[in-house]
Order: sequence, then C-alpha cells, then structure tokens
Amino acid sequence: IITQAYKFASNEYRLFPMRFEFNLCDAVFKYNMFGLESLQNCGNFTCSTEKGQTYHVCNWTLEQAKFPPYIPTGRYMMELQYLYLTDEVLVLHGYAGVVRPFVQKFH
Repeated sequence: IITQAYKFASNEYRLFPMRFEFNLCDAVFKYNMFGLESLQNCGNFTCSTEKGQTYHVCNWTLEQAKFPPYIPTGRYMMELQYLYLTDEVLVLHGYAGVVRPFVQKFH
C-alpha cells in the first residue's frame, strides 16, 4: 500500500509531505501501524484475500497514539493505493481532521 497525505488549503487538497509505503499484512499483524491491528477485532479481514470474497470491518477506529507526532492542525485527505505486484488494484480516499483545543491566555 502506498499512502499519500493531502492538506486542505486555499479551498483544495494540496500535496502534503507525508507519504508511507508498506505491506498491509505486516502493518496489521506484525507492526500494528496506526493501530491497524484492531481490524481483527470485528469483521472477516485476513491477509489471504480471494477473488469474489466480500470483506467487512465494523466498529473500527484509528489509534491516535500510533500516528506521527506534531501533525499540523487542519483537514486532510489520505489516498491509499493498493498494489498487487505492480498492478493498481484499488484506490481509497479517506478524510480526517487534526484538531486541538483552543487555549486562551489571559494576562
């Protein structure tokens, strides 16, 4: 999987310098990248994918603690490109936001 981030700026999503390339099975079962290990908790996700099989995931959320620290506040689009050898199989777009509490200092 190749994952590329885009940040919302000037009314459009623009390339953001955060890009990852990883093996999905290793990310889920070996390294627990981004908290993907929780995909196993509910659903039928396995690493041996088969043609014609429908896969589902339920009640799944990303683990905030597993993301790189200090990602700037803002709206993001993540593009996930799933490859089999060198063939593009699937492209997913996910949308998320990084928010932080507004802190007001009084002097």
